[in-house]
Amino acid sequence: MTGTGAMATDGREVYLAPEIRATPLSRLLAPFFPKYRVLGALGAEPEPLRHVYRNLVLSHDRRLLFVKNHKAACTSTAQILHHWAHGTFYKGNIHRAQHAAIRIGRYHWPEIAPVLRARSAFLFTFVRHPEKRVLSAFRNFFEDGRNRALHKHVGPMRAHGFDPGQSRERNLDAFLDYIGHSLALDRAHTDTHWRPQVDTIGFGRMDYDLIGRMETYGEDLVKAFRAAGIADYPGREVLEHRFNPSKGKGSEVVLSAAQRRRIEEMYADDYAAFGY
Repeated sequence: MTGTGAMATDGREVYLAPEIRATPLSRLLAPFFPKYRVLGALGAEPEPLRHVYRNLVLSHDRRLLFVKNHKAACTSTAQILHHWAHGTFYKGNIHRAQHAAIRIGRYHWPEIAPVLRARSAFLFTFVRHPEKRVLSAFRNFFEDGRNRALHKHVGPMRAHGFDPGQSRERNLDAFLDYIGHSLALDRAHTDTHWRPQVDTIGFGRMDYDLIGRMETYGEDLVKAFRAAGIADYPGREVLEHRFNPSKGKGSEVVLSAAQRRRIEEMYADDYAAFGY
């Protein structure tokens, strides 16, 4: 399952996320490799929900079911679910944790599916103000340079005018151009770090018990645990941990009026759905 390069109308390339579907080769290998069996099972689901199911995280006690929304505390929440199971945070990339007590959809969808369909777990996710989310992705990818998917976007971003030696404002304009071209070409396969949140979480298609907000993260996460019957977790010492924060150049990014309008236009569905 690999991503693709596609051309915008002006000839500049963008990277699009791969389709989640079985291929003749993956079907042939499925009896021997679990990842291909999972890919086949996901590929049988409705196309708009495949990426949502792939990003589900089931707690070890099957009481909590979390949908990861990239750049909205998805790493921190997955780590806290791991801590709930083990009393320790996962050492490594939690999103690649195949053998931890938590179950992640990309590896364990057939195990998660009956829990989701039975509605036996508390289903929740988090959303974030579109401006904050875009800026977090910009810092994480193109200022910190720490995201493992950066290499997929370096060439296309340079084609859109990104240059580490130029001003932050110009580079942010290049990033907004890149997002706009991606959404225009194929919104459903735009990178999940800047795909509209209504698409990333399957808004209107998933029957959520709680859609929390980053602005009230600790309070909303405690609500999810309480609703699942867990009264004494997480404590402050757990909630204060942060994972994969985007630091950028140290100073806050100040959006121009034009940049703010562009974000409002590109993410109009998020503003309307979540009241931002």
